Amino acid sequence: MKVFKGKIIILKGGYSHERDISLKSAENVEKALEKIGYKYDSIDCVDEFINKIINSKAELCFNALHGEFGEDGQIQAILDKLNIKYTHSGVSSSLIAMNKAISKEIFIRNNLPTPNYQLIEKNKFHSLDLKPPFVIKPVNNGSSIGIYIILNESDKIRLIKELEDWQYGNYIMVEKYIKGRELTCGIINGKPTEVMEIKPRNNFYDYDTKYTKGMSDHFIPAELPKNLYDNIKEMTLDCHNLLNCNGITRTDFRLEEESNKPFVLEINTHPGLTKTSLIPELASAQGISYTDLICLIIEEALCRE
Repeated sequence: MKVFKGKIIILKGGYSHERDISLKSAENVEKALEKIGYKYDSIDCVDEFINKIINSKAELCFNALHGEFGEDGQIQAILDKLNIKYTHSGVSSSLIAMNKAISKEIFIRNNLPTPNYQLIEKNKFHSLDLKPPFVIKPVNNGSSIGIYIILNESDKIRLIKELEDWQYGNYIMVEKYIKGRELTCGIINGKPTEVMEIKPRNNFYDYDTKYTKGMSDHFIPAELPKNLYDNIKEMTLDCHNLLNCNGITRTDFRLEEESNKPFVLEINTHPGLTKTSLIPELASAQGISYTDLICLIIEEALCRE
């Protein structure tokens, strides 16, 4: 394997609600780069970090940021302006994927099934006659932060109280609840991975379940009829290509219990790279080690025009 001799900067941390996950992802990336022999420095994207990027003379930024600023097109636009190559998707792809409403509209217009939804002003939610079950999501966020599954009126009453402290913008997404199985599929090196089924130990694959070892069971490959399995892989590639994504992505699905129909929930242009994250596990299932995965991400970024 030919090792890139230039300077790499790992961007991590920042101010988003996903700061802790970013730091964990970056820690693993740092260990992988040390193992390979890459030269790197890390920058916590807080005070004066743009000047630090400029002064670093980096030839490549490994974007280990998560959430707002890191995966919504903002840091990508800055790096484009500085003419510095970076990993993962570009400005428009990142912006669209991070905004669940915009990305869902693209899926709908391209005949990719996704749960029906509506956007509601946070302060008007209590006055609407919404019948459970439904799902509440921030328009922009990842790591299942700010997601509530409302199965009954008691859940709804509790949600109205909790919305008083809502920190994820003035609008909330109300999405149809799809009862069924949780599936996910990634893109690595331009090709779909195997399909994984996720079975949380509790009822929902939330933040704690995602990032706490042993809180969910993962099955690769998911036990599905071949035509359905292949269809999910094809839909994953469609989502990736429709948004013109680069590098690794992961698309989450819900397989409706009644119809056995897969629904696209969202695409993630910045899947986690922690020890419990799904993309490294999907990579491992096809014989790609964590270190090799990081190499592939870097090589793809360096080859991109």
